[in-house]
Amino acid sequence: MSKNKTFSYNVAAPKSYAHRLRSKTAISKEVLIVTSYDYFLEKKGLALLLGRYQEIILVPRTVDDDYLMNQTVKPLIEQYDKIHLVTNPQYDSRYHVIYELVVKNNKSIRISTVYDFCENTLKKIYVPDDLEEENPYLPLHLSFDGNVRLLKKIIDFVISIILLLGSLPLWVISALRIRQESSGPVFYQQVRTGLNRATFNCIKFRSMRTDAEANGAVFSKKKDSRVFKYGALMRLTRIDELPQLLNIFRGEISLIGPRPERPVFIESFEEVIPYYNLRHGVKPGITGYAQVMYPYGTGVYDARHKLMFDLYYIKHWSLALEMQIIIRTAVVVFTRKGR
Repeated sequence: MSKNKTFSYNVAAPKSYAHRLRSKTAISKEVLIVTSYDYFLEKKGLALLLGRYQEIILVPRTVDDDYLMNQTVKPLIEQYDKIHLVTNPQYDSRYHVIYELVVKNNKSIRISTVYDFCENTLKKIYVPDDLEEENPYLPLHLSFDGNVRLLKKIIDFVISIILLLGSLPLWVISALRIRQESSGPVFYQQVRTGLNRATFNCIKFRSMRTDAEANGAVFSKKKDSRVFKYGALMRLTRIDELPQLLNIFRGEISLIGPRPERPVFIESFEEVIPYYNLRHGVKPGITGYAQVMYPYGTGVYDARHKLMFDLYYIKHWSLALEMQIIIRTAVVVFTRKGR
């Protein structure tokens, strides 16, 4: 149990009992009860909620419901006058039991679906863990309309020109350092998937040894032993991404959008992550909402959480959101909180 905002908790590993998180800085005396939380909540989301609710109870799916309700949920209901219940009514019927407990104790309750809660509070779209489970609020196709595409093209061109001219010294320095520290080409090209699943060669400054994938495609990771010294600095400051400005001028990617992924990884993700194909309805980007909202990670668990943010960006695009992502990316670069 955590007593304040500082906590260490793996939401990907549900236990046989509910977890309680408490906050000393909440702006509300309301208790938040979340059922089936393990597929959409992560550490940053929990930190956000701990600033709003005095206590949070996380109810895993694999539980002894009798014990859970009588030993965990019921005592909480008796302590608080206001309860906010977040549940998935299509796939989790336990909200009926919680609702009845609240009514019996004459407490105030508001109920949110997991779809509304994710979208309105956590600013991401709910993506279930199971391919059989659906989100009824997601269309079969997501894309930008003509006005948005035109505005993004203008933003891409103007900012890319500024970045290219302003970063020319870094191109020269990077070329020299790469040549000095690692034999091989300065640039690295890798096949990525773009708009409508079209593939293109994504251009970057090479940050790894030339034999980095001698045994096949693998995810990069923090403190990757394949990265040479200056390559690590480039990855930390995102300098290695600068050549992707050329991809923007070619019309293959945008400045902001879902991260362009490799076809081999997309195939595996689409086999297990619902709605993963929806991210191909827009051009990928050098940076994006998922990159600034979610920490660097690899694998299916991280890909699902990043997809939630990508889908929110596409569905709720605005000029304000675009500028927010640009500013957040600049903060990441200048504070060296890259990969």
